[in-house]
Amino acid sequence: MIFSKIKEHFLRKALSQSADTNKSIVPSQTIIRIGILTLEELNATFDFKERIKKVFPKTRSINLYGYRTFKKSDEKSFYFFSENDFDWKGRIKDSSLQSFVDAPFDLLICYFDTNNIYLESLVKQSQASFKIGFSKVNQSLFDLEISESIEKVDNFNAEVKKYLQILGSKAS
Repeated sequence: MIFSKIKEHFLRKALSQSADTNKSIVPSQTIIRIGILTLEELNATFDFKERIKKVFPKTRSINLYGYRTFKKSDEKSFYFFSENDFDWKGRIKDSSLQSFVDAPFDLLICYFDTNNIYLESLVKQSQASFKIGFSKVNQSLFDLEISESIEKVDNFNAEVKKYLQILGSKAS
């Protein structure tokens, strides 16, 4: 319990220190690699990977990582992470999670509309060229925020595609 509080303290500190260094970049001309960050229960409900394939059919690679609360009964997965994948100083311990963060995605779409220190930390650390998310979370995280309800995922995806086309990306 005390280690989780310490871990969260270091993650919050890192987020607040890096808030000043957020640089806004126009997305690359062609969206080839897309990363998705979400919560396990939201992905089970909405199946984001399939929805993104419908919106961006020419995308070559779609990688998804979801947060789930740690339970001893859960098997290790390359699609989900928990608070146990961070050390007590808030650094990533899991190599597959680190490789997701280091991946040079053309676009990172974040499907979560509540504050989650672990997801926010991954968004901040991500090497993605352009980051999109819900406006209710943390303004310093995303290059583009869309104000929509999480239940209206198809509307959110349509807005993402529309804004990417306005910004000059080829995302079809």
